[in-house]
Amino acid sequence: MSIVALALVATGCGSTDRSVDPPPNALATVGGEPVTVEQVRALIPDSPLPAVVVAGGYAGPWPEALELAIRDELLVREAARRGLRGSTRAEQIAKLITQEQRGAAGLAAESITDGEALAWYQEHRSLFGNVAQAEVAWGEFADPAQARTALERAADTDQTTFQGLVREGGAKDSGTATIDNHGEGADPMISRAAFAVGAAGGVGLSADPQNNRWWVVRVERISFKQMNWDAVLAYKVKSAMATYRQEEHLRRLADSLRKKWPVEVYETRLADIAATEEPPK
Repeated sequence: MSIVALALVATGCGSTDRSVDPPPNALATVGGEPVTVEQVRALIPDSPLPAVVVAGGYAGPWPEALELAIRDELLVREAARRGLRGSTRAEQIAKLITQEQRGAAGLAAESITDGEALAWYQEHRSLFGNVAQAEVAWGEFADPAQARTALERAADTDQTTFQGLVREGGAKDSGTATIDNHGEGADPMISRAAFAVGAAGGVGLSADPQNNRWWVVRVERISFKQMNWDAVLAYKVKSAMATYRQEEHLRRLADSLRKKWPVEVYETRLADIAATEEPPK
């Protein structure tokens, strides 16, 4: 899971159950103005494979990109309210971010102590790779809807229950595997999901839509290599921690701005697009 995704996990999109039709081509509105499919699509990274969806965590590219698009809309409105100008929206938002960072403590890597960084590193080992070994159970699906249902049902289960759920849920194949630090020991897509989940008991969905293959993977156990805490690792962790704190600060700011500019998300339309597993061409 990326640092930005980690910060966005705690964010809740406002949704609407109103019977009125949403504006054409809109996935949400901010203060009554539409956030369009094109705006959201532009924020999805170009990747040959969809990112791993993690139960209770990263929900997929479309929900994350929509949340970022909503945040941008809120921040650009707040920048204008504060009189911050720029030749582009991005420049306007950048000025707001700079202003926020100057006014808040603890957002710069230089302000983070070694003790804080080491504690954060221990809590977020999966962000830095260096997996030593992982034991997993998995189910392979040919139907993405079945795979997503299995992912939802498999959260907070034990391994035996998980294996039963994926078989009952339509998996065409299932099993267990022990994966080494190079990802060997299982199909690469299973290893990819296990490393992305990065925590015992976690469940992820790894997708290869072009070949009609989806894997739901549960991590039974995972261990990480012992790394020496040196200047290089400390710098890497402090930089990641600062990025996370900055994203969290912006998330909280954007959440507070929803009182000024209400947000409505059109969940049905978002779900229909997200169900394709990859950005439409």
